[in-house]
Amino acid sequence: MVYFNNVLAALILVPVTLFNGEAMDFYRREDLHNPYYFVTNVFAGFVGFFLNFASLSCVAATGPTTYAIVGSVNKIPTSVIGWALFDAEISKEAFFFICVSMMGGFIYSYSKIKEARDKQQGK
Repeated sequence: MVYFNNVLAALILVPVTLFNGEAMDFYRREDLHNPYYFVTNVFAGFVGFFLNFASLSCVAATGPTTYAIVGSVNKIPTSVIGWALFDAEISKEAFFFICVSMMGGFIYSYSKIKEARDKQQGK
């Protein structure tokens, strides 16, 4: 599936790249044509490839809804760590969205716990 997504994206992005002249910029930059750049990109490709398998394994183990909720809720600690470590400003809107995300995570967790209890009690 990832392969087909990339092929479809290439069909759209290659003409745009050629039209904007970015392909020629790529060929002119010598720092992009050394072994380090090549090895780094190959490594990133392998990591991305195996990360897809890890993601599919998580979806199979938990379910797509849980995977989506975890993907959404994990932005909360990222925002807080960014604020604490890098002194990043959290606007009122960002704080509101962090709160909404937290509430969504709490509501989903509550519903999953309630569903497990109901299953256990035979309801």
